[in-house]
Amino acid sequence: MEPQVLARAFQALPERRVNMVLRERFDAAMVLLQPLLGDPETVTGSDLYRAMSRLQATYPDLSASEIEALVTAVVRTYQTRQG
Repeated sequence: MEPQVLARAFQALPERRVNMVLRERFDAAMVLLQPLLGDPETVTGSDLYRAMSRLQATYPDLSASEIEALVTAVVRTYQTRQG
């Protein structure tokens, strides 16, 4: 592929981390959810449900999809840090 075409393709990609509200709350969510999700080997569906409920109670202004995205990011972070 030509360098000019490749450069235009990369410029057209949107920034994937555009939700600044979630980025600002990520560190607090890591601390808040550590007791529930800190050991990825033992995380169950009920732990994920409790994590989403806890975030919804803490941040009622977030939508359900934002809560789910935040929990997913926290779980992935714990998984990669332990591996």
